[in-house]
Amino acid sequence: MSSQKTLTLLMIAILTVAVAMFYYTAFMPNGGDTGIGEHGNGTQGGSGGKLGVGVTVEFLDGTTKTVDPSQIQYTLFPLTVYFQGQPIKSVTWHAYVQVDWVGDLTSLELKGPMEVRSDTGVLLRKENMLKSYSSSNPPPKNQWFEMWKFSLKAEDIEYSLPQTGDYTLKCSINVTATAMFASGVSSVKTASASGNLPISIQVSGLTVLYADIQVQIFK
Repeated sequence: MSSQKTLTLLMIAILTVAVAMFYYTAFMPNGGDTGIGEHGNGTQGGSGGKLGVGVTVEFLDGTTKTVDPSQIQYTLFPLTVYFQGQPIKSVTWHAYVQVDWVGDLTSLELKGPMEVRSDTGVLLRKENMLKSYSSSNPPPKNQWFEMWKFSLKAEDIEYSLPQTGDYTLKCSINVTATAMFASGVSSVKTASASGNLPISIQVSGLTVLYADIQVQIFK
């Protein structure tokens, strides 16, 4: 076999390995994180999980529509749900968390800020989230659950954004998860996620165009 042909085959082999590694990192659950954490053997304790924003829109006719991370099948892609400009009464924003761990979990603390701003920079609301769990009251494992939520009335949004026109409301959450294990090992991971809600404010009131959310991995 010629040296040129050998070199070509070697390059193909290297490229195949690189593609395989990218596929594993990008498409395996939790972005390749097994939930074992940095200790790797699963006996010391470790944690992993996902973070996402959800939104519930209450319309003037009394009906509601919720968009949340459980509806997202693939982490790499956002979820967009259209509302076709329906007039609304209020918007409730949710912080959703999914956690997984290996070992004897004794406590878990989730904390961080949650805020909603317009694309013009106006702060509509901000709260500091804090949720704690113990071994006797652990969070659901490897399932989405609501960590926090708050609501904004349509009239309050219109008051904060007095000019008619189109805006985008962005809810941002930043969470630090601190897990403690019976072995004495601790695992600290962080994640940030956001959701967008384009709206239109007219003389007749406020309407919602669509909701756009995406899931992020704790790292």
